Amino acid sequence: MVLTTGCATKIAVGGAIALIAAGPTAAPAQANPPAVVGGGSGIALQTGDPRLVALCTMTTVGYDRTGQLVGITAGHCAEEAGVRVWAEATPQAGPIGFVAIKDVGHDWAVVQLDPERVTPVRQVGPSTVASIGAPAAAWETVCKNGRTTGFTCGVVWDAYPAEFLSQVCANHGDSGGPVLRGDQLVGMINAGVSPEGSGELACTGPGNPIHEPDVSNQITAVLAEIDSLGIVGAGFQPL
Repeated sequence: MVLTTGCATKIAVGGAIALIAAGPTAAPAQANPPAVVGGGSGIALQTGDPRLVALCTMTTVGYDRTGQLVGITAGHCAEEAGVRVWAEATPQAGPIGFVAIKDVGHDWAVVQLDPERVTPVRQVGPSTVASIGAPAAAWETVCKNGRTTGFTCGVVWDAYPAEFLSQVCANHGDSGGPVLRGDQLVGMINAGVSPEGSGELACTGPGNPIHEPDVSNQITAVLAEIDSLGIVGAGFQPL
């Protein structure tokens, strides 16, 4: 089995998303209403190429122990710490924050959000993040919400303290998408898994039953590591 590339995707600025704040000469966005952002919202992240942004999904939004508004997403979505983040649905709100820290080995990132530019929500579409759940366990059914393939459910094939393998549908852009047990957050989408030499068999949506399984971080492991580092996001609690 091999991990496919993470489920982030890159698009041209001015294509599928028009980022009015994509460059250093961007106009201020104070006159625009805040962006509504929660677990399952599409986000666009600055890349080293000013013509491109990376599209991913926010795992959850909440407050750390200092009262700072923060979001969590997959680490590979950000090329480096410090890159700016926009809400995909409302880029006219301007940058809603920046990546405060990313972890390469365990593939998570903390986004420090600007409370003047963000209206945080628990519910995005059909999914709600109300609390942090116990780690996902083998043979239970979980669901995910991603900006590319939407809300889908699938069985957990195998589970470990730091990650689990499930049949929830995901594709490029779903990285960071919340994986849920009801309204309890249990994980985040990180990558797909394909048999050696078979190529990528990505899922295209709820009507696509045959696809590769996905690897997700156990959210309890992510939050425990953030807490142990004492960084922005430590003591995280969802809304």
